Amino acid sequence: MLTGLIKVTRVTREMKLIKVLWRNSTVVYKNGVQCISLKHKSTTTSNVAEVAVFSRDGDSGMTITDAGDTKPKDDMIFNALGATDELSSYIGLAREFACDSKVEHPYVDKLKRVQMILFDLNHAISKSMPGKTKSFENKHTKDLEEWILEYANQLPPPEDYIIPGGGKACASLHVARTVCRRAERSITTLVREGALDKEAQTYLNRLSDFLLTVSRIAAKCDQRTENIYIPRADVMDEK
Repeated sequence: MLTGLIKVTRVTREMKLIKVLWRNSTVVYKNGVQCISLKHKSTTTSNVAEVAVFSRDGDSGMTITDAGDTKPKDDMIFNALGATDELSSYIGLAREFACDSKVEHPYVDKLKRVQMILFDLNHAISKSMPGKTKSFENKHTKDLEEWILEYANQLPPPEDYIIPGGGKACASLHVARTVCRRAERSITTLVREGALDKEAQTYLNRLSDFLLTVSRIAAKCDQRTENIYIPRADVMDEK
């Protein structure tokens, strides 16, 4: 009987604590992206599981920019935000594949630096307004150009058509490169309308070149052969 009362008391305490956590939990929304706030608390009797809180503010298909404007979620600003966020995510994945390699990939820290700059770019996009352009440092583009030259000197001249592959690190960098091209296209209108510095577009253009270059470095580090496109006519001739 006593054991049963103790169990009921514990359950009651946990339910009360969960209710308190539910009331006190906060939700942070940034750039129309829903973030989940988790709180961890413990008592002498048990550890309370994570409590996730969400909002339905964006269910209507509308969301608010950092500039304070309410826009549909398929607005060019959110397309640009999504593309740059996706780009950073794929670069992060490529970085993890490189770190998992048996040999050191020399560009890993540079990828992390690029992710930091993309975070700043994302912030600039979220606050973009026509006619109110904020500067984007051209130093970032110059850094990419220096890195490209540094690694290009370690590689043979590129073939005309490289097919993505050559190991997980290499292939993931090719994915990041294609997403980078889309991110560049997504901000073109913002640049044209004077809402975003043209240097940001230049940076993404150069970044895709950098990602292609380090994808070749990744294949070299992992001792993988680059996949080269061979026209069908040439294949038939070889046979």
